[in-house]
Amino acid sequence: MRTLKTEKTPALKYLLLAVLMTSCMAAPAFAAAMPKPDSVITHDQIIVSDVFDGVTGTDADHYLAPAPAPGKTMTLSTYDLTRISDAFSLGWTPDGDADHVVIRRADNQIDRFDVQAALAQKMKEEMGGQRFDMEVSDSSIGFSVPEMAEKTVAVEKLTYDAAAGTFRALVAAAAAPGVKKEISGHYYPISQIPVLRTPLRPGDVISANDIDYVDMLSTSISSSMITEASGLIGKTPRRGIVAMKPLTMADVQQPVIVKKGDLVTMVLKNNALSLTVQGRAMDNGAEGDAIRVMNPSSKQVIDAVVTGAETVNIKLPTNAL
Repeated sequence: MRTLKTEKTPALKYLLLAVLMTSCMAAPAFAAAMPKPDSVITHDQIIVSDVFDGVTGTDADHYLAPAPAPGKTMTLSTYDLTRISDAFSLGWTPDGDADHVVIRRADNQIDRFDVQAALAQKMKEEMGGQRFDMEVSDSSIGFSVPEMAEKTVAVEKLTYDAAAGTFRALVAAAAAPGVKKEISGHYYPISQIPVLRTPLRPGDVISANDIDYVDMLSTSISSSMITEASGLIGKTPRRGIVAMKPLTMADVQQPVIVKKGDLVTMVLKNNALSLTVQGRAMDNGAEGDAIRVMNPSSKQVIDAVVTGAETVNIKLPTNAL
């Protein structure tokens, strides 16, 4: 007895068994039946009409073997086709040994992006809404499920190490019972960083309306970056700043409210005594800056601290004025 020239899969063994059992009872079907070079099926059983075109009557739906798994194929050789044709009196004879039929089970792919999305949602829930980027160690983490099945992925187990930024999970697809996949990889928390919506120049005072946000990996945020809007509001650029770019503390400063040459009110406080006198600023200064101020009367230059528009504070004995 000849053996199959194809893979000796359980499905093919069932196929031959079914053919042999029905060979004595099969009635003539249709003399013009021809093998299908490629056959795509959606059901979980192979029937005669999946293998041959032109088969009619009850033989067309006759069961031959279990279908391959979703996304998988089965190849029937010339020998296999001859046995089926003879069993069902299809009238087909091969021209040689090159005839074959490839049967593929149609599937619906749950790809790695579907799996990562389900995993990311689960991690986000467990981390209190923290957003992050994810890097999976193995890219072949998808599932092949029947064509009409829902692409539902369940995360059955999840552990992660916040210090190391690693995770490990066990996932399954509802439409692929018994198939589970272990996934591991790294995750990188994402933070929102304040930036300017539009370019600004020195002298422009930044307001809340000037601020937008961009996402950045937490590992890319340096200690000098401004991470809160409060670090920008009320400040002015030290030099021209482009839009949508993370900023550092060196990029902004308090607005200059006293300019060199301005007349300012010098407030002298010495214990309970408070005096005011006019002076002329020798430097530009923002609030809190130390500048030099000249007393126009004595021409004496005094160190002072800018406290407001056209106002500076000095602490000197009164005879210094």
